[in-house]
Amino acid sequence: MTKELENKITEIVAKVENMSTGEYLNIINNMARFHNYSFNNKMLLAFQGCNQVASFNKWKELGRSVKKGEKAKTILAPQTKKFKDKDEETGEEVERIAIVGFRPVPVFDIAQTEGEEIERGMTTKAEISLDHVLKAAQTLGTIVEFRPMQFSIGGYVSSNEIVLNSNLSEAENVGTLIHELAHFMLGHTTTEEHLSSSIVEQEAETVTALICAEFGVDRKSEFYLKSWGTGNIVAAMQKMSKAYAEIRKALEA
Repeated sequence: MTKELENKITEIVAKVENMSTGEYLNIINNMARFHNYSFNNKMLLAFQGCNQVASFNKWKELGRSVKKGEKAKTILAPQTKKFKDKDEETGEEVERIAIVGFRPVPVFDIAQTEGEEIERGMTTKAEISLDHVLKAAQTLGTIVEFRPMQFSIGGYVSSNEIVLNSNLSEAENVGTLIHELAHFMLGHTTTEEHLSSSIVEQEAETVTALICAEFGVDRKSEFYLKSWGTGNIVAAMQKMSKAYAEIRKALEA
C-alpha cells in the first residue's frame, strides 16, 4: 500500500507538467487547506479533490457518519522508533526519536459524510468588525494574511506574520485574530524559554477571553483554558497583564 501511494505521488508530479497556470494555482490553494499535513500528503489530498478530512472515528466525534459505500482516501503517517545514543561529551545515554518508515492511514472527506453541521471556528459572533481588529493588529506591528486551511485550523502566528483561515467567516476570524495577537504580544514567537503548548495556549487564551468579553465577542475559550501545567503563574500573570493592556489600547484607539 505504501509503495502504491509513493507511485501515486510520482504520477501526480508528472501531471503538473501539463497543467495550465490556473489549474496549478487551484491545486496549490487546495494543498494549503491541509496546513498540518506533510507536502506529499497535501498533494495526495488535493489531487483527490478533498476539502476537509478526518478519520472515521473523528467524524463520529463531530456528530457525522461516513456514508454507506464510501471508500477511504489514504495518506501516509510516519512510523517512529526510540533509540538510545551515547553523548560524546558527557558519556551519558540520551534518547532520540527517529522516523523509520511510513504507514497508510485511511481518512474521509467531509463530502463523504453526513450528520451535524460542523462548528468551524471557536468564535460564534462578534460585535466588533474584523476590519477593526485588523487595524489594531497593524498598529501593534503585525502583518495579517488570509489562506485556505482545514476547518479545524483557525490560524497561526510566525514572527510578526499572522495567517488566518480564509475558509472561516469574518466573525469567526475576529476571535482567532485576537488570539494570535495575544501570542505575538506575549512573545511566544520570539521567546527562548521552552514552554509547553498547553501553557502557551493557556496564556494566549486568558488574554483573548478578557478582550473578547469586553468587546462583545462570543468565544468558546474553555477549549484552551484547561490547566496551568507547571508554568510560573506569577510571571505569566505579569506577562498577560501587559499584553492585555496593549491589545485593548490598540482596539480602543
